[in-house]
Amino acid sequence: MLGRKAGWSLVWLAALSMISGCAGMSERERCMALGAGAGALVGGGAASATVGFAGERDNQFYWAVPAGVVGGALIGGLTGYFLCPPPPPPPPPPPPPPPPPPPPPPPPPPPPPEKIILRGVHFDFDKSNIRPQDAAVLDEAAETLKSHPNVTVNVNGYCDAIGSVRYNLRLSERRSNAVVRYLADHGVAEGRMSPHGYGKTDFVATNKTREGRAQNRRVELVPNQ
Repeated sequence: MLGRKAGWSLVWLAALSMISGCAGMSERERCMALGAGAGALVGGGAASATVGFAGERDNQFYWAVPAGVVGGALIGGLTGYFLCPPPPPPPPPPPPPPPPPPPPPPPPPPPPPEKIILRGVHFDFDKSNIRPQDAAVLDEAAETLKSHPNVTVNVNGYCDAIGSVRYNLRLSERRSNAVVRYLADHGVAEGRMSPHGYGKTDFVATNKTREGRAQNRRVELVPNQ
């Protein structure tokens, strides 16, 4: 009787050791451990009952019960392995990060400054007054300058080759000043205009003909751009 109690103790210890080791296992390992523990109990119990039913001696109980425990544990463990649901598949890898946005396009280049072209006027021989036929040209220049209030202009006076250098220098200054006064009277701030007299220099035509000398007696409007 003592041998059988010891055998049953062995059965319970084996089953409990298998079941208590479930902590920290995976789902399938727990199923195998539980199946092995249950199989050990069933196998050990079946062996013990068989030996007791057959009236075998205690020495037979010692080897029959452990054999039943081991066999039941193996069968129970295999049964738990196949009956346990398979582990879930690993989660899919995270999607790759989106590509960085493209760099912004470079800013467009600044527009080129508007080129302002002002027509000049001509003068009669040895005169500095504005001729009636040139008033329309200066009126157009005044409107252009008023529409571009940040533009300043050089008012350059010239003469033909007749006369002395000193006299023509003063005459060219009077001509440039006459144009400045006309534009100022038509709404252009006088501070935006710089009169200059260059005398009988920088000819644009020959001085050997009347027509050429008439082209040289002029005032040019040169914007500062």
